Amino acid sequence: LPALALALVLAGVLVAGLMFPFAAGAAMLSNRAAATMENTSSELLNGTVPEVTTVTDVNGAPIALLYDQYRTQVGYNDISQDMIAAIISIEDRRFLEHDGVDWRGTIRAALKNQSAGEIQGGGSTLDQQYVKNYLLLVLARTEAEREAAVESTPARKLREARMAMTLEKTLTEQTMREDGVDEATAKQDVKKQIVTRYLNMVPFGNNAYGIEAAAQTYFGKPAKELNLQESAMLAGMVQSSSALNPYTDPAATTARRNTVLDTMIENFPQRAAEIREAKNTPLGVLPTPRTPKQGCISAGNNGFFCDYLLQ
Repeated sequence: LPALALALVLAGVLVAGLMFPFAAGAAMLSNRAAATMENTSSELLNGTVPEVTTVTDVNGAPIALLYDQYRTQVGYNDISQDMIAAIISIEDRRFLEHDGVDWRGTIRAALKNQSAGEIQGGGSTLDQQYVKNYLLLVLARTEAEREAAVESTPARKLREARMAMTLEKTLTEQTMREDGVDEATAKQDVKKQIVTRYLNMVPFGNNAYGIEAAAQTYFGKPAKELNLQESAMLAGMVQSSSALNPYTDPAATTARRNTVLDTMIENFPQRAAEIREAKNTPLGVLPTPRTPKQGCISAGNNGFFCDYLLQ
């Protein structure tokens, strides 16, 4: 145990040295991260994201859909458990164990980046990815802000790490206070909140944002009904929703889906036979992506009013 503790300390010092060579630079980056976290903490805690707005007539019948990002938020119980297992398996296998930052993954990624001579990513938890996507898709208003949200710098990684840890800590304390539960129970609930927020946030290509929109776009079904292979395909597409498009590159999308399934065999060995069988199935997507029309829909006698409203 003493040897292990010493190794961990040395590894931590090494990573600190790799990522922040100068103490003054580290202090500056930390201050920048703290300022950013303070400015966005309320928005992150609230977790509001752009959704589809449905315009109705006086009888409640829909006459128009308005959206910049095709997204419909759903709750944890309205997402397939296969989908939740798939995204954790491929993106953050220690999600249920860490407090927002996976330090083992961070150390491994830092060593890899140092060896490559550049920041290649890696090591980001679902919490950190949620923070990045929130800054990019919700809070960014200018091109400079969008570039800052995805820049490959230690400053961004530090900012995301601090905000991710603060998010989990604050939500846990809030849950304990409001629900009157112990810390362990609160942490379990917060993990459900984080994975739900993440899946409601991320883009899946073809203008589908969030898991409900993705399930409807590619499979014509609610997220709650996604099966194992469908869940694996969507979990894989998070890596690059533009490149991994089942309509333009089904081979690459299938290969990535099967990579996700391979991680699930490793992480859920009790389901190995079922998962191996899923690797041999077709993607099963709709002939074309099903995206709702932006603007007036089936307006009928309300057509003039709808057109006037959208001018």
